[in-house]
Amino acid sequence: MKRIAVIGLSSFGLHLARTLNELGCEVLAVDQDEAAVGRVADEVSKAVIADATDKEVLQELGVIESDAVVLSLGEHLEASVITAMHLKELGAKHVVAKALSEDHVRVLKLLGVDDVVFPERDSGVRLAYTLGHASIVRYMDLGSDFAVAEIVPPAGLLGKTLAELDFRARYRCQVLALKTSAPGGITRLPDAGTRLSDEHVMVVMGKRGDLDALIKSA
Repeated sequence: MKRIAVIGLSSFGLHLARTLNELGCEVLAVDQDEAAVGRVADEVSKAVIADATDKEVLQELGVIESDAVVLSLGEHLEASVITAMHLKELGAKHVVAKALSEDHVRVLKLLGVDDVVFPERDSGVRLAYTLGHASIVRYMDLGSDFAVAEIVPPAGLLGKTLAELDFRARYRCQVLALKTSAPGGITRLPDAGTRLSDEHVMVVMGKRGDLDALIKSA
């Protein structure tokens, strides 16, 4: 199980924390705003009211032990830069930060942030993918040439198991989950014997080029 810390529970951070939890990740959610923390407290592994710009607080919370840390600090550019700097100094494994502008992107990259997300730009990419292909339900760029997509299984995959398809070797993508319209209808990290049907929506992660090839086969 991956451990992800989400610092800043603005709309972006809130939805990210909830979705990561749904995908089976252990999520630590952090914000200074008590109300923001309260909104997600029952939906993640741990939610804490804290000031992430304080280096000692980051150490006490064990944030750097996470597999990845996501900074989503709303309009607080200074807090974003300071927290990113602390995380890199503390040796965080992988830091992803939400940027507010192209200049913010450049500053974060100078600090050594591993991936920078610029929602206004990236949402345009996601919309283009979802409008441009009927099989795509949702598309999210993760940076570093990786993305996650929710797609309707191509017809050639229906009725076959992931093992029969040799899915990972053939498509070089990982099926994170299978979703159906039934209540609670989500199977996280489905086993190789899972048979795909037209009721499934696949949550798939991979390099953009490999995902694009899979999507185009639909």
